[in-house]
Amino acid sequence: MKFKIGGMTAAIFAGIFLVAVVGQVAAKNVESVFQGKILVLNKRPPSYFSTKSGFVKFLRKNSTKVVYENEERTWEFETMAFFRRPLGDYEVEMVFYDIADGRDKNSRRFVNSFVQYTQDRNTRSLAGKTRLIRPDFDAHKKYLIIAQSKGKELAQGEFATRGTSQAQIDAQKRMEAVQKKMEADMKELQRKAKEQEEAEKRRKRGKETSEDLF
Repeated sequence: MKFKIGGMTAAIFAGIFLVAVVGQVAAKNVESVFQGKILVLNKRPPSYFSTKSGFVKFLRKNSTKVVYENEERTWEFETMAFFRRPLGDYEVEMVFYDIADGRDKNSRRFVNSFVQYTQDRNTRSLAGKTRLIRPDFDAHKKYLIIAQSKGKELAQGEFATRGTSQAQIDAQKRMEAVQKKMEADMKELQRKAKEQEEAEKRRKRGKETSEDLF
C-alpha cells in the first residue's frame, strides 16, 4: 500500500514566503510518533511512501535543527506539523518567536506569523515550504514555531539560522559606501589638480607671449 500526502495551496506573507502542501497523512503511526511537534526538514517529503515506517524513517533522517542561508541570503526549508487530534478547522496560524532569551511565554519575542489553510478540517498533519526573509529574520538566531488554532497551541518546533548576520551585511555596506566616497574624493582631487596644472600652463604661455612682445 502507498500512503499519499495531499493537495497544495500558496500564499505570500510579509517576511515569510510559504508554499503549503496540506492533507491528512494516511500513516497513522507517523502522527502518533510526532504528535505535538513541528519538524524542520532538509528536503520535501515524497508524495508517496510504500510503507508506514518509511515515512517515519524519512522524517527522522531528514529533520534538522539548523537551516543555512542560500545565495539570496534567505532561509528556505520544509516543515511538517503533527497534531494530537483532528484539527477541526480549515486554518492554522503559524507563529514564529525569537527565543534568544528563552522559550517560555514571558521570554520569547514575537517575530512574524501567517495563516496556513487546509482542505481537510479533520487533518492531523500539515506540510509546507517556508522562506524566511530579512529583516524580520536574521542569521545566528534561535526560533520557535508554534502552530495554533483559535489561540490554542497544537504543535511546536525549534531551529537555528546560520549565515551572514544583518550586522555584518550592514557593516559591509558601510565599508563599501566609505570606499566609494574615497574613490569619488580621489577623482575630485585629481580633477582639481589637472585643472590647476592646465591653469599654470596657460599662465606660463601668457607670460611668454607678453615677453615676446617686448
